[in-house]
Amino acid sequence: MKLYLIRHAESEANAAADLDNPTYYYDARITKKGKEQAKNLYSRIKNVTFDKYFCSPLTRTLETFSIVFPNNKPVLNSLIREHLYHSCDVGRQPKILKKEFKNYDFSKLSDYWWNNNIPINEKLIAQESHDDIRDRLRKFIISIKNLDADNIVIVSHGTYLSQITEYMLDNCELFICDYQDVYRKIV
Repeated sequence: MKLYLIRHAESEANAAADLDNPTYYYDARITKKGKEQAKNLYSRIKNVTFDKYFCSPLTRTLETFSIVFPNNKPVLNSLIREHLYHSCDVGRQPKILKKEFKNYDFSKLSDYWWNNNIPINEKLIAQESHDDIRDRLRKFIISIKNLDADNIVIVSHGTYLSQITEYMLDNCELFICDYQDVYRKIV
């Protein structure tokens, strides 16, 4: 089984000089440049057949997915969200996301999916440790172990995916790897 790891397109937070001062970028959107990056990636992989699609529920990944895979619906999985460290990593509740991304199924997300399902002031940045992100990655990798699939897409985030790639992917960069190699490394 091959994993096609994709980091989201450039977001407002990626383009900012300082993520938290003076502006907070809660659940950041992709930029004009990010939209172009996603269109370029679409052109590169539009003829590849994928069996399953997973996407982080943060807006920048949803927007990226919508451009790169316009006729597909992802499984939204909060385990593959970004390391909660900055304002841009604070998500929005499913009922709000559903208004913008009408064709996606948010029914399996809790209201506070970005905070490990714990109710919180929605503008609070409850930072995660590196162990937290590693644990989420381990759970996700185990959860897809028995999928009957040859090619799986995972649209996620730089810090999260760097746990697999061992470097920070560029925005909209594609990294292809073998599931068994990842499983041995992570689990």
